[in-house]
Amino acid sequence: MNFKEKIRIFGILLLVSVFISISCSTKKNTFTRRVYHNLTSHYNAYWNGDESFKQGVMELESKLTVDFNKILPVYSYGTKDEAQSINPAMDKAIEKASMVIQQHSMKFGGKEYVRWIDDSYMLIGKAYFYKHEYISARRTFNYVINEYPESEARYFGMLWLAKTYNQMEEFEKSKPLLMSMYEIEDKTQLPFKVVKELPLVIANSFILQENYADAIPYLYRGIELNSDRDTKTRLMFILAQIQQSLDNLAEATKFYLKVIKRNPPYDMAFQAKINLAQSYEAESGNKEQIVKTLEKMLKDIKNKEYQDQIYFALADVALKDGNDTLGIHYLRLSVATSQTNNYQKATSSLKLADIYFEIPEYELAEAYYDTAVKSLPLDFPNYKDIKAKSLVLSDLVDNLTTIQLQDSLQKLGRMPEEERLAIVDRLIEDYIEAEKRKMEEELFRQQNALAQGNEFSQAGGSGSWYFYNNALKSQGFNEFKQRWGDRKLEDLWRLSNKQMLSFGEEEFASSDTLQPDSAKIISSNPREPDYYLKDIPISDEEFLASDQKMMEAYFNLGRAYKEGLDNYPKAIEAYETLISRFPENEYLPKAYYDLYKIYQEQGDTAKMENYKNLILEEFPDSDFARVIINPNYFKELSEKENEAENLYLKTYNAHLKDQHFLVINYSNRAIEEYSESELMPKFHYLRALSIGRIEVQDSLVSELRYLVSTYPKSEVTPMAESMLQKLTTVEAAGESAKAEEEKSPYNYAPNESQFVAFVVNMDSVNVPALKIRLSDFNNKYFRLRKLKVNSIILNSKQQIITVGNFNNKGDAMNYYNLIKKDEYVISNLNQENYDLFVISAGNYPVFYKDKEVVPYMKFFEKNYINK
Repeated sequence: MNFKEKIRIFGILLLVSVFISISCSTKKNTFTRRVYHNLTSHYNAYWNGDESFKQGVMELESKLTVDFNKILPVYSYGTKDEAQSINPAMDKAIEKASMVIQQHSMKFGGKEYVRWIDDSYMLIGKAYFYKHEYISARRTFNYVINEYPESEARYFGMLWLAKTYNQMEEFEKSKPLLMSMYEIEDKTQLPFKVVKELPLVIANSFILQENYADAIPYLYRGIELNSDRDTKTRLMFILAQIQQSLDNLAEATKFYLKVIKRNPPYDMAFQAKINLAQSYEAESGNKEQIVKTLEKMLKDIKNKEYQDQIYFALADVALKDGNDTLGIHYLRLSVATSQTNNYQKATSSLKLADIYFEIPEYELAEAYYDTAVKSLPLDFPNYKDIKAKSLVLSDLVDNLTTIQLQDSLQKLGRMPEEERLAIVDRLIEDYIEAEKRKMEEELFRQQNALAQGNEFSQAGGSGSWYFYNNALKSQGFNEFKQRWGDRKLEDLWRLSNKQMLSFGEEEFASSDTLQPDSAKIISSNPREPDYYLKDIPISDEEFLASDQKMMEAYFNLGRAYKEGLDNYPKAIEAYETLISRFPENEYLPKAYYDLYKIYQEQGDTAKMENYKNLILEEFPDSDFARVIINPNYFKELSEKENEAENLYLKTYNAHLKDQHFLVINYSNRAIEEYSESELMPKFHYLRALSIGRIEVQDSLVSELRYLVSTYPKSEVTPMAESMLQKLTTVEAAGESAKAEEEKSPYNYAPNESQFVAFVVNMDSVNVPALKIRLSDFNNKYFRLRKLKVNSIILNSKQQIITVGNFNNKGDAMNYYNLIKKDEYVISNLNQENYDLFVISAGNYPVFYKDKEVVPYMKFFEKNYINK
């Protein structure tokens, strides 16, 4: 290179550097500066921020699981905890977009000349949105709408603001925003990206509100406008789900077939096939093809964990064809093969329970309702009704079991001792034989598993021994749980109830009536005769106690049939059996009255009159006799109780307002006018509390003692007893608490700046390493906060590490809750070697001067954790 060329290159570089130095400024609106800032903002900071945002979105989507048991939303943003993992990517996007705004904005005369500024604001808003920081996102989108009213960015801001309101469940705010754009006749005013996404956001809003029918036209429109394959497939699947939920099965079938043809991800394809089968119509559907497809899916090894869903679909087809026997068979297989999908297990159990309930086979219905309730999520449709039905059936089965059990026990009790012992010997032999068979089955299963493990190893597995083979161990664990459930490792682990072969209930073991010899040892070993003999009634007292159990069970059975299940024939059978077997029992008047009401509803006048006369003759002073004579009796009684309730409400409100004399006056009136009311103990309790506030402590004690002695079974009695116990020490305790409060040097200031602090044992904790881990945590999840990590010697053994500053208590507690669960930061620390807490800026110097951790931890627990 000669001298002239060097001079020329130097000149060019000089001109470029001069151009750049001139163009870097945003103070003047020149062509060169506009070009420079548009180029550098786009291809430097904005591009990096946008790429980070896209990577964060992809990372979140890869971690999300799809719940096909519910109608899918159009968009899925995960939970706040799931979104925590993409905070670093979103923080980088916010940081880069902020850099664009700060370094490249050129605004003159109210006009922005750098086109990437509004995009940067949108990027910031979207990053906050994906972090689930919806307040910050909302503010940013509102700023874009107001700051750029003539720009396309305004419509993007409106669209994302509506998304934000949807996620915040403020649908009344998102609707006008969305409709104002959707109703614009000239759609060319809107960016095409907004036009094609707008119906999706509207549809998602309706789906989140469970207004599924209203979402349908917008889903159709979304399918028309969107060309992206995955988006279109998801919309078709959602549309099919909604049509299926509305029983538009032909339309659902059409869209499920479209989804399958589009070759979606495996889980969606599988679910589409299952839902397609469940959309089958007996009149017009191709049953053979559907069954063939489902049976083929059953044989596919990839579908092993989904067999419960396939069997449920087969059951659905069978039941729609009227083949109840086959449908029940498939439903039982669905429940039996359900290993990890609790929702499907609950759905299949519920379907079975409903079928058995209608037959009716109440014992089987109860068993499957119980299984369903244990697996159902709390947001399952009609959860409360299902649980209530389960409880009714559980009560019914318990009473049936009690009757059968006591009948069997009494039969054994009346046998000669030799025969009784012979039966017990046979039970022991059966138990030993059953245990032997189980051991042989278990050994056979383990040998099979070991053989499979060897085959797996020879085929390229990771170990020849069963317990080195993770795949087989996992399979064995699932099979064990399916067969045995959760069992503790202990003797006789196969027995979920160690008394399951016993004739009786556990109460017998401690019953004074049935165990006159207090030194008698009750065996818990099923191989010993005493294990079976302990519940068999022998004496007259034991037979009487057994009869009492049956009386109560028969009455409860009648009530369950009548009121819980509306099965009058069964209720009549239970009540009449109670009356015939036990002519004198405490439940007679109630049983007579229920039978009277049943026959009245059935129009059987003769039997109704019979039970009416029995009540009037045998129980003339009962409420049942009074209501027969005066049909308005219960109404009048109810009206009087309503008056008492209204007075109690006034009394309670007066108590809340500390109007103690008014409480006493109202209570005295209630005691005089409504002495038979069930609310009387509550009146006495409120009266006692008010007397305690205006009179001496002795008066309060006297009132409480009267309440406890007069109404020992009232729900307020335990409170009164507790107060009586505490009265002797409450004054001393109050003084002690007051003194302790006065001694505390700390002030509760939730709105003051806060620190999160570790106090660590210097001999056991590597402080520099902990500070590095804290800094790494902050850079990863709180990059934009610029948090500082500092440390100082607290005393000869401890050092305090602080992270701050945080704006207020809520801000600091959010960090505290995250850091205490972070394995990277906490995993190497033993609990006894550190304390973690939040402390205000005002309390920090007080703590450092005091240097006592325990008193501050008490203050922290009280004011930060428990408040």
